[in-house]
Amino acid sequence: MTILRNAMVALVALAGSAAAQDAPVETSGSVLERYGMEVTLGGGVEDFTNDTLRNTTTTGGLWNVRVAFGTRTPIAFEGAYLGSAQAIDALGLDGDAVLIGNGLEAKVRVNMTETDIQPFAFAGLGWRRYSITNSDFNTSAVAESDDVLEIPLGVGVAAKYRGFVFDARGEVRLAAEEDLMPALNAEDPTEDADMHRWAVNANIGYGF
Repeated sequence: MTILRNAMVALVALAGSAAAQDAPVETSGSVLERYGMEVTLGGGVEDFTNDTLRNTTTTGGLWNVRVAFGTRTPIAFEGAYLGSAQAIDALGLDGDAVLIGNGLEAKVRVNMTETDIQPFAFAGLGWRRYSITNSDFNTSAVAESDDVLEIPLGVGVAAKYRGFVFDARGEVRLAAEEDLMPALNAEDPTEDADMHRWAVNANIGYGF
């Protein structure tokens, strides 16, 4: 958890720096005009970082729907639904099985600029439920489902043009409370495989 603690400290420091920058003060217009809001959807690819799960699953596809508030300010907030799918292969598990993930998350986003090209960094908290689907039998060590706490950390850049928004981002998602399957070659036979992930995705939508 040292990496997580250091990352969160760095993000808080970055947020403080961004909020301290001088920015024009809007005194008129609606709340959306002053602060900014975006609705986007998109997808990409992701995979586990742990050898046990990388050897058991394929690189997966992901999709998401996001709502962000505060896109014209140094600090914004995001809420999102996310989903994922990837093939999974284990001894005793139907060869057609698919690992599906569905989850929700909330993030704090630090906007580096308030211009049409806007780099940003983010951190948050999420929940994802993994389920084995398309499987007629499962006598393997893989659980049928698992609820996982996730902490997404990442960076991205948004481009805006006449109201339309495109953003690309890369992230790592630290996981906790996972027990989908046991870790292979672990000293402790009761140890579960870590379910940390990396992801790269792109999104398109509209800003208000």
